[in-house]
Amino acid sequence: MSAPAEQLVLAVPVFNAEEFLPATLESLNAQGPALRWWLQDGASKDRTTEIARSYAREGDTVRSEPDGGQTDAINRAFREMGGEIVGFINGDDLLAPGTAGRVITFFREHPEIDLVYGQIEWIDRDGKPSGIHSGRIRSLPEMLDIYNVWWRKRQWVQPEVFFRRSLWEKVNGFDTRWNLAFDYDFWVRCIIAGARTAHIPEVLARFRIHAAQKSNATEKAADEIRAIVRQHLDARAPIGLWKRLTLRAHLSYDIYQLGKKSQGDRKPPVFARALLSHPQWLLCLPVRKRIQAALARLLGLERHKQT
Repeated sequence: MSAPAEQLVLAVPVFNAEEFLPATLESLNAQGPALRWWLQDGASKDRTTEIARSYAREGDTVRSEPDGGQTDAINRAFREMGGEIVGFINGDDLLAPGTAGRVITFFREHPEIDLVYGQIEWIDRDGKPSGIHSGRIRSLPEMLDIYNVWWRKRQWVQPEVFFRRSLWEKVNGFDTRWNLAFDYDFWVRCIIAGARTAHIPEVLARFRIHAAQKSNATEKAADEIRAIVRQHLDARAPIGLWKRLTLRAHLSYDIYQLGKKSQGDRKPPVFARALLSHPQWLLCLPVRKRIQAALARLLGLERHKQT
């Protein structure tokens, strides 16, 4: 389906989303003709499709069929929904009033830009605001630096990001190998492909935080993000040598901290012995702080003995 150039088209991947879906679709419909949506449902067992059809306007689409998970659902929607300016939003998040118009205007006035991101307002289960997040990432080294940038509250949050369809086609869509961090991998690949990004300093979406949401699988998501960084480092992502060495040192130290081994289930060796085998860990600030703390304790014990 084609869409006017002056229109934002959003995929809405859902599965058993009846609880929050009405609020999500109300926020999309409130954007007026500047937005059209395509709801891709994974054959829900609840009232998801019934609710979606009750909100669908002329031009909106409700598709329900078995899929391979959220990543696959988004790719299915993108392949058919059309639109030159696109994005996706989950069935429990909201667009802020006027977002579609702001995004369309920005892309029209900046034809050189491929991807925009804004700010997120955190809301709770009942829709009560709890704060605003503003991520700022300007380069591939910053995107891959999960330790000093991504996990230091400068990350992008999915519903605030919008991009040109040509960019999605250029990087070949979302990678279905990733279940929780596929959006992060997509953004990394976009920047590697030369995407020009821009920040809109306004709240563009509202991200709902609740116990049942997929993004609460924090540890598994972090594992995927580490794997994605390692994959791009192995593929010789174009970043400086120092940044590459530092990131590899952090990833190696993380494996030790998490008690993981490439073979077997043995416990990791004591830190001092492990450090001798991995001197590159000294590039990591947490390691240097750990050593400083150990030395301080040792010196404190020595002073105590002398007194």
